[in-house]
Amino acid sequence: MVKRIIAILGMAGCLLCANATKNYMTIEQLNGSKYSFLLDENPVITYENGILVVNGNATTQYSIESIKNYHFTENDETAVKNQKSETLRITTLDESSLQVQNAKASEKVTLVNVNGQAVFSASTDNEGSAIVTLPAQKGVYVLTVGTQSIKVIRK
Repeated sequence: MVKRIIAILGMAGCLLCANATKNYMTIEQLNGSKYSFLLDENPVITYENGILVVNGNATTQYSIESIKNYHFTENDETAVKNQKSETLRITTLDESSLQVQNAKASEKVTLVNVNGQAVFSASTDNEGSAIVTLPAQKGVYVLTVGTQSIKVIRK
């Protein structure tokens, strides 16, 4: 089974080289959800112990039993709508920092641990952006930007 999956992925990779118009790899699960990966970003696909992993990230692991199929397309099939530019965005820069974007200028940004202690505090710049440095300790934190809050889990 493992050799078969590796062979299929290898053949699919050869097809991608031959036909440059295919831009996405889409994984369709049995529950109907679809996840597309932009091939221009050179995703790393591995298979081990019944788990298909894309990019080596724990959030992109799929049990082979839950996958209906995967295929290559010219379109992103995840149906994720483009976000409006005024939507607050929080993105991961690396394992120890987050970036806040599209906030109001000079908006207060605070990271608080579960004990209610502020472990990081800053203000956004004139463009509504700020870099949040995460503490080295694993745990659950609450990131507040102005009046909006989000739970952050440091693993």
